Formats: sequence, structure tokens, C-alpha cells
Amino acid sequence: MPSTSYLIAVLLAIRAVTALHGTVEADPHAMPYARLAVAVTAGVHLAFGRRTILSVGVGTAVYVVLVNSV
Repeated sequence: MPSTSYLIAVLLAIRAVTALHGTVEADPHAMPYARLAVAVTAGVHLAFGRRTILSVGVGTAVYVVLVNSV
């Protein structure tokens, strides 16, 4: 299981990005997308040997693709 501090850091990073760019206010679908991206990040982190760069990269890519697909 990933450490609590890792998940909190990912959630805070996503919140900071969405707050800076106004994504959540501009797109009501952004918050569920952010939650899905966090879940993907945690899943990749656990599945691929806790490789932080890989998991954060995949989670970010998922979020960007979802937000831009609407």
C-alpha cells in the first residue's frame, strides 16, 4: 500500500494545478477526472514497483487526456 504522504502529495499537486488554472471551475467534469487520475497514479505506483516518476507521469497523462477529450 502506498504511504499516506504519497497519496496526500498527489492530491495536493492535482489540487494546486486545478486551482492555478481554474480547471475545476471551468469544467465541472474535472474533479471526477482528477479523482480517477489519482486512482490510476496509485495503481501504477503499486503495480510497477513503486516507481514514482512513472506513476505520476501516467496519472498526469490520464488527467490531461480526459480533460482535453471533452
